[in-house]
Amino acid sequence: MKKLLLSLFAAGSLIAAAAPASADIRVGVLRCDVAPGVGYIIASTKELRCAFYGEGQPHDVYRGYVTRVGIDVGWTTGGRIAWWVFAPSRPGPGALAGGYYGASAEATVVGGVGANALVGGLNNSITLQPFSVAAQGGLNAAAAVSGMRLDWVGEPRRKKRKARR
Repeated sequence: MKKLLLSLFAAGSLIAAAAPASADIRVGVLRCDVAPGVGYIIASTKELRCAFYGEGQPHDVYRGYVTRVGIDVGWTTGGRIAWWVFAPSRPGPGALAGGYYGASAEATVVGGVGANALVGGLNNSITLQPFSVAAQGGLNAAAAVSGMRLDWVGEPRRKKRKARR
């Protein structure tokens, strides 16, 4: 089992290093909560709730899903993943919405690690490079081609402060 975990982690690291770098500058961080799910041997789909934190701008909220086609066996309790976002210039509100594609590697035995390097968004100009591994629980092994769809929800609502009397 240790060999499987190490080989999947190594594959994920290679995927992350080999992802296309068509974009020039790091413009922020995309953090996603991943819903629990089950891998059905050749495919899986999990819902995402994400927030993009751009430098010097309010964060954007996105919802979507990630789909894997390849080897994906087991179940996960859900978790979190974070990507550095690279683009040719600073993106405006909702600019990360769209489809992404790339590769994934993941291993979970109670607690797990994974890496997903993806390219897509506006005219395939946005690259998502994992800088923290997926943190999740369960029993799962995956090595697959991944697709992700993000839909822009908008900026988060600000809580109004009650006036002091």
